[in-house]
Amino acid sequence: MKLKATLILLGILGGSCAIVFLLLFGVGRSDEHLQTIVPLPSNQAATNYVIENKLLSEVDEIKQILPGGPSFLMLTGTDENGQKRHVWVNGKDDAIQDYGSVAIDEGQSEEQIRRQLEEQGIGEDDIAEIFVTPYDYTSGKYTWFVRETGVKRHMLWYDYYDGSLFWEAFGDFTAWDKEKAYNR
Repeated sequence: MKLKATLILLGILGGSCAIVFLLLFGVGRSDEHLQTIVPLPSNQAATNYVIENKLLSEVDEIKQILPGGPSFLMLTGTDENGQKRHVWVNGKDDAIQDYGSVAIDEGQSEEQIRRQLEEQGIGEDDIAEIFVTPYDYTSGKYTWFVRETGVKRHMLWYDYYDGSLFWEAFGDFTAWDKEKAYNR
């Protein structure tokens, strides 16, 4: 009788663990339509917003970015002075919030950051994505965000203006690589 009760309890425990795992990690889930805590506006609403608020006079590119925390819609284009800029927004279509902008030629170039990555042993094929983004929602700090390929999802943040590495993290905290962290 005790064996039967134990097996039933183990079955319930195993089933509960399986359900929790599926709820947390999903099965075959695609990140293409990832829900974010702060909603992102439609491309048309964001374009209208930056033009009406004179942040840009022309929008060339719109990209959804998820730099390991905050989520933004990045609009790249030209301002009224003819200067190329990145602008970040989020929020619902009727309540868009602006998170600032930077002139593309004010900070470190992507090539400079890629050279630093190469010096750190991160080659061109190891880079999943690289882009400029606000560091968070409140600091006003702008960064180059880099995410490495692979299951570890190693992320690095470089200061946009001086190119210094100021933060790194792993998307999968269980995959921390001591060799890579200490042998730079």
